[in-house]
Amino acid sequence: AAPAPAAARAASTLFDADPTLAARSNVQSPLASVRMGRTEPSVFAEFSELSEKHNAVNLGQGFPDYPMPEFVKEAAIEAIREDYNQYSRPAGHARLVQTLAARYTPRFGRDINPYTEIGVVGGATNAIFSALVALVDPDDEVVCVEPYFDAPKIAADLMGATTIGVPLRADWAETASDWILDLDELDAALNERTKLLVLNTPHNPTGKVFSKAELEGIAKVVQKYPKLVVLSDEVYEGMVFDGLEHQHIATCDGMFERTISVFSVGKTFSATGWRVGYAVGPEELIAPLVRVHQASNFATPTPLQIASAVAFDRASAFGYFDDLKASLEGKRDKLCRLLRTAGLSPIVPQGGYFLLADTTKIGIPTDFPLWEAPEDMPLRERRDFAVCRLLCERAGVTAIPASAFFSEGHRHITDSLARFCFCKKDDTLNEA
Repeated sequence: AAPAPAAARAASTLFDADPTLAARSNVQSPLASVRMGRTEPSVFAEFSELSEKHNAVNLGQGFPDYPMPEFVKEAAIEAIREDYNQYSRPAGHARLVQTLAARYTPRFGRDINPYTEIGVVGGATNAIFSALVALVDPDDEVVCVEPYFDAPKIAADLMGATTIGVPLRADWAETASDWILDLDELDAALNERTKLLVLNTPHNPTGKVFSKAELEGIAKVVQKYPKLVVLSDEVYEGMVFDGLEHQHIATCDGMFERTISVFSVGKTFSATGWRVGYAVGPEELIAPLVRVHQASNFATPTPLQIASAVAFDRASAFGYFDDLKASLEGKRDKLCRLLRTAGLSPIVPQGGYFLLADTTKIGIPTDFPLWEAPEDMPLRERRDFAVCRLLCERAGVTAIPASAFFSEGHRHITDSLARFCFCKKDDTLNEA
């Protein structure tokens, strides 16, 4: 069946708020700074534009197309009606930081000070950006475990820092646990100029959930470098499957003092448009992060902070966190079945709401044998980009090419992979 017209779907896209974005997503102003010129066009905007053009089912964008929970909506309505509508303290309203301290004190195995060790910011991306601006100088190095979400690289580029990727590797992955970080390779990438190590668990886009043993191994490497700070992106902490448990690297011996752990209310409660995120860490790291946030946003919207606190307080009574895991695990399994039926091979994720699928069975003309394209080939000429364009234009389904999550030198690893998002209505997955 032909894909349904875009107008027939209620799902939001990047283009609802700004219908001109598709026409200008790659435009670079001659007045832009040299720093801005270092940044690359967004692959997500590019494929969302293509999806709109071909009326495709968009499994590329990483947000739910189903409603957020009613009790969370009601919390926001109550907060506005109760006149929580003025600025809060830049680091977060007292009500929210106290709730977060109570939540993470037992998880971190230490008393979290709500006023000095938590910073509430405008979404997890803002936390990542603020951390980079606060801690990184020109000529510093930022090491990212890749594949990785592009936010830290964009911030590093703007700061004049160098981003170095250390890849997860797998000979042939069937599940996300098959992706392994080589600690010797990580150690070799670090030096006295390395300011930040960016880690993500549960991992986007592989769906890997790092075990306690794996995190302890990373911690031992980190502790060899006295000035190195870990920026740990843990926005999918509540989305861990198959009986696994999320682990915090900050709980490894000696690591709280050198780790910024980043979380997202938007991911936790399927409210990505709220842009409420927060960071947990020692005062020496949280204070400069909050100062950058204060200079750019000043504060996070107060009614949504209050609503977030109420949502955390009420979630257990509704069985929300268990339901979230069960629902997403079911959607993961459904998309894996559908991909196998279509002749693709999913790499089953352990957490998050993305998965990678192998596309080697899709015949597409290329200039080089699979995995042998030169690393300096322009990104958008690689095989996975061609496959994802084909899927969008001919099959009516949008996915994201995985090589966009890698730095040059490692992009061949995923020439046969595409990222799909499964936090979608069952009807959306069926249509895809």
